[in-house]
Amino acid sequence: MNTSIVMTTTALALLGSSALADTPTLGGPMSHLLVTLFQNQIFVTFESPSMSTVIMQDNTGTFTGAPSVLNDRGYNGQFGWMANGFISLPPMSGIFVRTISMSEHLSVFEQGSFNEILGTGSSSETWQWNGTMVHNWYATDVHGPHHASYEVFVGDLAGNPLDGYQSGFIELNFQYGPDLSGRMDTLGESIRAVPAPGSLSILMAGTLVSFKRRR
Repeated sequence: MNTSIVMTTTALALLGSSALADTPTLGGPMSHLLVTLFQNQIFVTFESPSMSTVIMQDNTGTFTGAPSVLNDRGYNGQFGWMANGFISLPPMSGIFVRTISMSEHLSVFEQGSFNEILGTGSSSETWQWNGTMVHNWYATDVHGPHHASYEVFVGDLAGNPLDGYQSGFIELNFQYGPDLSGRMDTLGESIRAVPAPGSLSILMAGTLVSFKRRR
């Protein structure tokens, strides 16, 4: 009997909006990552290509319990994995996501559990998607652009790719406020260019001596 995955149409209301200030919200409209299996090849596409980059929102550090991993960071949960139609898999197999590359300061947490996944911390770089609409959480404490690139493949239950299937690929992009790194470097150069207090005193003394001599 084949394993089947069917597209879910249940809206994640608790993820999209909340009446509680200390409950994480997605940060904007859902940006679905549509997963299609056609002729033994995985395709991953953005439902809305214009939403391939999302903006991370600040929080005041008031999350409690499992969501507290997002405290004092920019975070976003808009990207959601979703089956594009009916997917039929061989027995004892599943669909997996593997991190190819990810910004150094970007973290990924699983929807619901908030466990580290996809290479965050000591987690495996490979994560099994359960076939339902899943909005994982992305977070960072560094301003500027961030990205995560993934391979999506059919594998056995140990996460090993199955022969005869081709992978799909997708890159997610994030922006967390303005990137101030260049400005900070410039500011640092400006500070280093200012004479030290002792040097400044010597310069002023030299100026006074010169002034007296001219008199």
